[in-house]
Amino acid sequence: MLAPTSHGVGVFYCLKSNASGYSSGMTETTLWALFLAIVQLESGGDLKAKNGKAVGPAQIQPGVVLDCIKWGHAVEMRDRETLEGSFRLFRLYTDRWIAYRQIADTPQNRANIWRHGPSSKYVLKGLSSTYSLKAESVFKHHDGRGVESDDGKRRRAGKVTGGEVGNGVNAP
Repeated sequence: MLAPTSHGVGVFYCLKSNASGYSSGMTETTLWALFLAIVQLESGGDLKAKNGKAVGPAQIQPGVVLDCIKWGHAVEMRDRETLEGSFRLFRLYTDRWIAYRQIADTPQNRANIWRHGPSSKYVLKGLSSTYSLKAESVFKHHDGRGVESDDGKRRRAGKVTGGEVGNGVNAP
């Protein structure tokens, strides 16, 4: 379950418990910040984004949901369409592959699993990808006021309402 907490200019959400059953080397706040960076890269914060079979703010493919179901988790395809559900799927999926592959629990590895899959050369060889570098850049520049966008302009972290995350308002 997500619980709102105030953080900077917007509303930040943190998980109350680790629903995946796997221990994580990253804190919930760190995972959430990385997830929000991935959401910015995948959909620009559009909660209703759709690209082929990929749906929702994190552009989740049906295979991610099917894997989580196969592993015994109570998830549904419609979970891809909400920020809370997408974060849970991201957490379940990346936690499982971090543990299975016995690799370091880092933002780079999680971003690579998410974008390129758990069997990609980036994951297996611990390589950086353009995607993981972008995700880390957005993630590392989050200072409570906003995040750096791809164009280098500071963006204010907006409230999670009405279908957008970080609605692109310039901060001072």
